[in-house]
Amino acid sequence: MNAAINSRRDFLRYSFYSGALLIAAPLSFSSRAENLDSAVGAITPLIRIAQDNSVVFYSPSPEMGQGTNTALSMLFAEELGADMKNVSVEPLPYELKRDDEGKITWKVIPQFAGGSTSISRNYELLRNAGANAKQLFLMAAASMFKANIDSLSAENGYVVMSNGRKVSLGYLAESAAKQTLPEGFKPTLKDKDDWRIIGKPHNTQEAIDIVTGKPLYGMDMQYPGAKVAMVQRSPYFDGDVESFDASEALAMPGVHQVVRLPRPDVNKYYTYLAGGIAVIADDFWTAKKARETLKIKWDKGPYAEASTADLHKKCDELLKEPGQVVRNDGDIKKALANAAQIISHTYKIPLVSHAQLEPQNCIAHVTDSKCTIIGPMQSPGSASRLAEAITGFDRVNMDIRYTRLGGGFGRRLNSDHTAEAVMISKLSKLPIKLIWTREDDLRNDFYRPMGHHQLTAGVDDSGNVIAWSHHLVGTPKYYRRNNAKPEELFGADIYVDDFPAGRVENLQYEYTPVTFGAPQGSWRAPAHTANAFVVQSFIDEIARATNQDPLALRIKMLGEHEELPYAQHGGPTFDTGRMAAVLKKAAQLANWGKKMPSGNALGIAGHFTFGGYCACVAEVSIKPNNRFRVNKVYAAIDVGTVVNPEGVIAQVEGGINDGLSTALGQQIIVENGQVQNDNFDRYNMMRIGDSVISIEVAVVDSNASPVGAGEMGIPPLAPAVANALAAAGDIRIRHHPMRA
Repeated sequence: MNAAINSRRDFLRYSFYSGALLIAAPLSFSSRAENLDSAVGAITPLIRIAQDNSVVFYSPSPEMGQGTNTALSMLFAEELGADMKNVSVEPLPYELKRDDEGKITWKVIPQFAGGSTSISRNYELLRNAGANAKQLFLMAAASMFKANIDSLSAENGYVVMSNGRKVSLGYLAESAAKQTLPEGFKPTLKDKDDWRIIGKPHNTQEAIDIVTGKPLYGMDMQYPGAKVAMVQRSPYFDGDVESFDASEALAMPGVHQVVRLPRPDVNKYYTYLAGGIAVIADDFWTAKKARETLKIKWDKGPYAEASTADLHKKCDELLKEPGQVVRNDGDIKKALANAAQIISHTYKIPLVSHAQLEPQNCIAHVTDSKCTIIGPMQSPGSASRLAEAITGFDRVNMDIRYTRLGGGFGRRLNSDHTAEAVMISKLSKLPIKLIWTREDDLRNDFYRPMGHHQLTAGVDDSGNVIAWSHHLVGTPKYYRRNNAKPEELFGADIYVDDFPAGRVENLQYEYTPVTFGAPQGSWRAPAHTANAFVVQSFIDEIARATNQDPLALRIKMLGEHEELPYAQHGGPTFDTGRMAAVLKKAAQLANWGKKMPSGNALGIAGHFTFGGYCACVAEVSIKPNNRFRVNKVYAAIDVGTVVNPEGVIAQVEGGINDGLSTALGQQIIVENGQVQNDNFDRYNMMRIGDSVISIEVAVVDSNASPVGAGEMGIPPLAPAVANALAAAGDIRIRHHPMRA
């Protein structure tokens, strides 16, 4: 595998500085080196190889437990010939620059985490960077040993001669920095059979730091002179402060300021979420107690009477009316009229919160000329854009440092917490550390959209599905999104190329948006978590209504192995053969078809998410009083070429329990325009006694291009459980939360 040279912008840049070889990869694949004199000073490094043979990888992907720090470092370490024991990981310094046309671009490589893209986005780039760097070391060693470069290899942190003589990469670092690759050099990447690191299980690089409590997270960070800020936000969606009295708070020792946060423009997308009053104090406890003394009269805004109960009623009514047709194959009306049997059911999905373990927090310091932001964020670019809008400062000159995230799940793709911190610092002229409580976090979120799904299928005399209709009425994720046209709102909520599209000749998808004041946003595997439950539950209901085996019906509907066009994220194709393979593998693990004790059963589901294929078989048992327990889940996953099997398995296991927790009890309840369940005594996260007793995961070996694994395990879990319950005791659950 070789990378082509496109321009000098594609060249690998490197220098020797402060006792180490610093390597900065370009935006596209590295292929030839442009040697920078060490007098230039430190470049922004992607990889640092020190003379003590230690290697630091500066990760461009914010780490939130998905294991990208480990997997990404494995990619370059494989091609470089480094020893993973000597590799540590730090966040890549966030730096932007202007290109020749004055447009802002990344100084090193894109920095972002979302949509399970970290592996696919960096796979070739990091391998090429490692291969180029290895060539520099081989050239340096060839010069030292007076040897033919073809007789040298790099492995376990050393360059090794054919006679066994070796020298460490660290020892060669300064000499390597003086080498220049030949004109037209193309790095040759290792064949899969020669991998020593990629494809082998590796523990999380930061595991020891995490369990020993080292300061990694945003909440751990300190900043010179920073005061703690806490905000009493409007409890009403799009509400505002009408008047307030902060005299009692200001009289408390340790309170420095009380500032009013203006309500963001409700006709534009969010900067921060709500207007409110910020208390700035010496410490968290003082700020919290002072906040409790504030006397605020609220302008309740346009959603003062809003409730989720009324929202569900509205969705029920709108399902009776036609929606916007967003995909229309064949003739759905004619096919349904000619069907031997028609099956129709409605499924209901609530608003849910991200509920990440670490509540929102951010350090911000705005001076007359500079803006510093430190905290957990999935999209530092978004943080810089919002800060620029608030301060007027050039994004290129901002100091932005992202930390490890104590959970993200899409919540921190939105940078409202950073914008809020920047606004408070700007108004107060103080460095501040903004801290949210759990109640703040659950009341102020970009919730996963809710929806009611009406599905109707027509089946012929042979049990073939000949017609499929899916009408979604729900709150759009693109609510208030800048430049989102009304006719395009469906795009983030119903993926028009999702299965069974392309496999049912007569198929129609409809969409009806419902306005509701709650902010909507990406939630781990966004719409797939809802749509998989709906579609995979419905396929099971078709199977039961037509006396077909649920697995056999899925395989029949998938049809012959074919790559179908898929225009949404995860495309450009959906491979029916890969989907069928993971379904069969999960069924094999579970011994599908085995006789089960009374009150016990298996249920199966599979889904395509962001380029990956995952299937789950859930084994459940019915308990007294309509309770149930998920005893075991068998899962099979295909995410293409696997970088770190240990990481993939961990993500599937975590996704299964996260999916079960969400399905069992989670929902946001709104009454009188306010979120009611704002802590874990009322927002029902799964307790350990309800978690899956045993999980078995099979990772499919594949030569396909790699994709991430952070979201694939969630979508098929809930429908697998629902289908098992229906098989175990005729309990068909068509709503979340399942225990409502």
